[in-house]
Amino acid sequence: MKLIRKDQAIHVDKTNGTEVDYYLLDDAEIHYNKINPHTSQEWHRHRHISENIFVLKGELVYRYLDKTNKEQYLKLKQGNLLLVEKDIHTFENQTDEVVEFIVFRYLPSYKNQRELIQNDKEMIKK
Repeated sequence: MKLIRKDQAIHVDKTNGTEVDYYLLDDAEIHYNKINPHTSQEWHRHRHISENIFVLKGELVYRYLDKTNKEQYLKLKQGNLLLVEKDIHTFENQTDEVVEFIVFRYLPSYKNQRELIQNDKEMIKK
């Protein structure tokens, strides 16, 4: 077991209106994000990592460029999970409330390990 406390996370207040607590692991990163009302992040992409977004509170707009380089968007609501993949993208808060979300970043193996993950629980009698 390993516990990473909030005071051990790396806290960054970005100039784009996002506050992030970075929890850094050997093989992944987990980020707790708050994005202020009426702000957006910079356009970017990830060449190697997989980035997954889980919305905890509010409505987050995901803007991305499709295969024809046309800008598209999705509105993500509380409880939505977005698998970003390799899209050129940005996140935006168009509301009057702070939006909270978690980012999971890791290097994918590109193997379907769903069955192993779903069944990797051994019941122990105490």
